[in-house]
Amino acid sequence: MLLPNIYSFRLVTRQTLESTLLPARLGSEHGTRTPERAATTDADKRTFLKLAGVAGLGVIASTVIPRQAQGYVLGSAPTSGVVGVKNASNTRVNPATEESLQEIIAGQEVEKKTATLASSGTVHTPGSGKKLRVYSTRFSMTADLTSVAFRFGAGGTNHELYLAPKTGGLYGSNNHPNYVEGGVDEVLYCVISGSASVQVNIDYAEV
Repeated sequence: MLLPNIYSFRLVTRQTLESTLLPARLGSEHGTRTPERAATTDADKRTFLKLAGVAGLGVIASTVIPRQAQGYVLGSAPTSGVVGVKNASNTRVNPATEESLQEIIAGQEVEKKTATLASSGTVHTPGSGKKLRVYSTRFSMTADLTSVAFRFGAGGTNHELYLAPKTGGLYGSNNHPNYVEGGVDEVLYCVISGSASVQVNIDYAEV
């Protein structure tokens, strides 16, 4: 720091020097705000105000939203700790669980069957009053054949037809999760054109 002087040289006392330099030094050591420090302080204030605003919103939300989410039934007013959904008739229904799904598919489990035919004939006959759902059909034979076809009922329309299948080959279709379905009391019938022993494997359900 320069002392104000209109002369080239000036003799000053120690007391004058200390009274001039000391306040400036103390100001720099004890918090005089420089432009850089002022910018940092302002940024800190803005960050604090943002955090305070978020905390305030959290307090407001906690007073509006129920403390237990299970207090709601979708499509209805809050209830006493019951979780559920309602159908179009505004009736509460139980959501699907592993147990309820097992109950749904009970009686409709996919079964397997193997049948060996030396000529055209029935692969499977459903129970009385039942329809047959076929999910997959596979077959192999002991000799080359002209064709092999599958239909519901001996006089029905083919839903699968294989031309010139060869011995040693494995033929068929896998329709999972879809299926082909016959009518009530209609058998699954295999039409064999040629002379060979045909082994048929099916995945099916009776409904």
